[in-house]
Amino acid sequence: MEATESDIDSPEQALERLETDLETLEATLAGADLSPAQRRQLFESLVGQVQDVLAETNGGHLEINTHSGGQITPLEPDSAAITLEDITHALSNLSRFTGQGTGFYSVARHAIHVSREVEARGGSLEAQRWGLLHDASEAYFADVPAPVKQSLPGYTHAEKRFQDAVIDAFDLALKDDDSDLVNTIDSAVGRFELAMHFGDEQFDRPTLAVEPSDLELSEVKPAFLSRAQTLGICSASDTSC
Repeated sequence: MEATESDIDSPEQALERLETDLETLEATLAGADLSPAQRRQLFESLVGQVQDVLAETNGGHLEINTHSGGQITPLEPDSAAITLEDITHALSNLSRFTGQGTGFYSVARHAIHVSREVEARGGSLEAQRWGLLHDASEAYFADVPAPVKQSLPGYTHAEKRFQDAVIDAFDLALKDDDSDLVNTIDSAVGRFELAMHFGDEQFDRPTLAVEPSDLELSEVKPAFLSRAQTLGICSASDTSC
């Protein structure tokens, strides 16, 4: 039986029903035996769908321009549009900690450190590659601080979608052990950097196998690219490969 015009909600009615459903969801989750990761996964999926619905009503997700002269739609990424050139350029110019540290410290420099630490701890070649590219999505989204990101399931949903496209773009054969090692080292390097920038009395500085490279701002981009070339990182879109 087809719905009649009178059966279809107005936008106001649909939003009101959504608010009621969200209240029900909140009450259900409050009494559910779920881990924080499971709760986040549920909300990421839900908010991701809402974002896509909103985009459809506005004509679809929009594109941004890239350093290489191309365009990409971050919220609906095409792996063929992801290039090492754009990632290297953007991450070298993007500051960690929203620029609140004692000096400019780029995401690219952080990624180099993570990749080298993975190597020092015996990580596989794929893990070393992922260590360098684990924040590649930030080249197109910018770096949202972790304490803020954990309350933005729509952002983390989009970030994961983009990172899947990065894995596809560079043909990475990641195993769960590789991802787990990179996540562990990313967290450790992050705590080390927090202590560097905001003081050991506030943050516990972990012991690392590799100290961060003492790079000048102008040296970071060549160092990132050199590390990528050493690891054999190349996408189909990069003409320099």
